[in-house]
Amino acid sequence: MPVPYLLIVNGLPGSGKTTLAQRLAQDLAVPRFARDGIYETLYDAMHRPSDEAHPALGHGAFAMMYYAAGQILSVGRSCLVEGYYGRPALRSGEFHQLQQRYPYEPIQLLCKADGEVLVERFLARMASESRHGGHADQAWLEANRELLLQGELTPLSVGGTLIEVDTTTPERMNYEALLTQIRTKMTVTDL
Repeated sequence: MPVPYLLIVNGLPGSGKTTLAQRLAQDLAVPRFARDGIYETLYDAMHRPSDEAHPALGHGAFAMMYYAAGQILSVGRSCLVEGYYGRPALRSGEFHQLQQRYPYEPIQLLCKADGEVLVERFLARMASESRHGGHADQAWLEANRELLLQGELTPLSVGGTLIEVDTTTPERMNYEALLTQIRTKMTVTDL
């Protein structure tokens, strides 16, 4: 059985991870697991209106994402995980543990954009009625504005292929070329 691929879509909040991950999962026909989607599901299942979100929900969301991805990888299928991996040493270690249990070939897509654009996107997302109420966006922004202004994260140390994706404007990202690059990397039998 060929070794499956794990596509890791990484980047700062507002860098276009979710949009890119949704398109890639659809076009590559691979399961997608989003850390925020899992977090929001856990929040809704466990949250009481008078409570603040418990800090363990974030850790639990990562654990559930790794578990779900591991189940797909364990049967030799590729999948995609998407999230803000803001603690690269910790998250790299978690991916290495996953790889020890379920061997895979990593393809990391690191989304980045101009810092001012990221702040504008973050503020727009905060104001959106569709934004899930379980995210402490205001507190996060107050603590991390300078990080957003940097425009990009340090890549995870997971080996494999690293592809940097500039999402500042639609013109800066050639999605079709990116998709072709990933398809070329992945084996035809795995798709």
